[in-house]
Amino acid sequence: MNYEMIILRLLHIVFGAFWAGSAIFFALILQPRLAKLGPAIQGPVMAALVPVMSKALIGSAVITIAAGITLALRLRWGNLDAFYNTGWGIAIMIGFVAAIGAISAGITLTILAHRMVALGKAIQGRAPTPEEGAEMQRLSTRLPRLGRSVAFMVIFAIGAMASARFV
Repeated sequence: MNYEMIILRLLHIVFGAFWAGSAIFFALILQPRLAKLGPAIQGPVMAALVPVMSKALIGSAVITIAAGITLALRLRWGNLDAFYNTGWGIAIMIGFVAAIGAISAGITLTILAHRMVALGKAIQGRAPTPEEGAEMQRLSTRLPRLGRSVAFMVIFAIGAMASARFV
């Protein structure tokens, strides 16, 4: 029994499931509901969640991608052309590109979410300046779109990699 492959698969699957499930839940369920409840509720909830969720999601993404790269290389080390001339390899590469897009967008999302939380704390108890109000509005529009993009890319990556075995 190859324990290394078992551990790599477990890391890839468990952390990938956490990353994907959390990103989908956050972008498609939690954030839209909080937005409907308004800034008085959304602000404190997001301020509490962003520091924890950003670390958990980025960390899970890094573990998922690192374990996936290691798995793919271990499976095809003697035949690296398989990544370019087989259906399996092309599906894996498409999934990898989608995962890299998802983590890149996730890092951007994290930076912007931290900026929004800091801005919210800075204007707490007073009216925002026109510039602060404009920045809050810009971030309020951009963050949900970015979150949905991350969720879509993660779903796409999972679909591509899950289908690799069958193409």
